[in-house]
Amino acid sequence: MDLLPPIASIFLGLIMGYLGQRARMCFIGGMRDYYLVKDTYLIKGLFAFLVCALAGFILFQFVSPAIKTFPWFLDGGAVFAKKWAAMGVAAVPSSILPVPGDPITWSPKAGAHIILAIVGGFGLGFFSCMAGGCPFRQHIMAAEGSKSAIVYLVGFALGAIIFHRFVAPFIKAILA
Repeated sequence: MDLLPPIASIFLGLIMGYLGQRARMCFIGGMRDYYLVKDTYLIKGLFAFLVCALAGFILFQFVSPAIKTFPWFLDGGAVFAKKWAAMGVAAVPSSILPVPGDPITWSPKAGAHIILAIVGGFGLGFFSCMAGGCPFRQHIMAAEGSKSAIVYLVGFALGAIIFHRFVAPFIKAILA
């Protein structure tokens, strides 16, 4: 059993958690503060996260051959078409807008994914603004002992289950 991935995940998680806690990093709060009062302190964390994620992806692409297939849009979705064909699914992803596999069903309709992303994104953004921070910030606050953050995370998990079990199939049924 290879222990490197879980150990690396814990190590990187501790580093991100420490830095996020010390910097008060919150992606939703950064956008909110910039939009409402033009305060750029928190939104700098969002841009730094994007730059570091891009740099990390480029770095790890040289380290692991499995990551070579990650940017599904670079090869026109051929990776997922091969997986679908192996499973006996006759669906072919769009060459214009390939969609990387659906976690609920195997329907590669780009429209359904876009609608689901908009609905899910709106729900996440709305409830994060109501709670006063993004899920990353809520994890940090829960680790600090905030009871409201713990309740938010329980609701976050239940909301994901409800969304995938009830909302997503309903939207897909409407679009089909």
